[in-house]
Amino acid sequence: MANRKRETAEQKAARQRQERIDLLKMKQGIIEESDVIPQEEHTEVPAPRGGKRLSNFIYRNKPFIVVALILIFVAGIGIYQYITRERVDLYVLAVARTEDCQIGLKADDLKTALEKYCPDYDGNGVQNVEVDFVQLDFDDPENQIQVTEIEKFRSHLKISRAQLVITESEMLDYLKVNNYPENFFVENPAEVSEDLLVDNVGIPLNRTDLARSSGWQDCPDNVMLFVRDEAYNDKSNAKANVERRERAVEVLKNIVAGNVVKAVSDE
Repeated sequence: MANRKRETAEQKAARQRQERIDLLKMKQGIIEESDVIPQEEHTEVPAPRGGKRLSNFIYRNKPFIVVALILIFVAGIGIYQYITRERVDLYVLAVARTEDCQIGLKADDLKTALEKYCPDYDGNGVQNVEVDFVQLDFDDPENQIQVTEIEKFRSHLKISRAQLVITESEMLDYLKVNNYPENFFVENPAEVSEDLLVDNVGIPLNRTDLARSSGWQDCPDNVMLFVRDEAYNDKSNAKANVERRERAVEVLKNIVAGNVVKAVSDE
């Protein structure tokens, strides 16, 4: 191709005519390329690599990445709370039938004391006993609080979560009057001597180390420890109830034997 810097006006005009002719032929498909029309050189841009490629990816997908990070953060919190949550090793039902039994006042102390005799069943490093208190010492059937407490008590008996029961010996008569089975509690649950038992089912709390451990030296004689008989547990959750009952019996045996699992210095 002639040097454009030195071409004359006539040469330029002729070249431009030929370029127009060749351009028209190219548009019509007569020719694919022209010797007159200069070809543009396309420089291939290399694909980004390494950190540049990563930064480009993050820039293009920034909204999705932000949403994904939020979801991962929320899921991480949920997993951490699940793993580290405080699990209950033993459920205990504490029930007051008379005004003078003081069970309600000692519920928190009983919880702390019971944890000394309760093994760490779930292996999370913490002995955790949950004591749920129900008060039934009411005489007015129209009392709304009484109605609520009775329903709470019935719910406990139905779901069978608490296999160890702390209550008064009067509870045996209450169950009988309200048409519960006479042998609602298991006989001699901790396999102790008969002289320690009341009606062959209840163990007086003030004759065990639990009374001393809970600071309840003046515990009334009628406050007992009972274990529910497995025959009257919730059948829909039989496997869990068997395990809970085994735990209740083991803890009761530890109490009777004075076998402290969790030392006071560990608190």
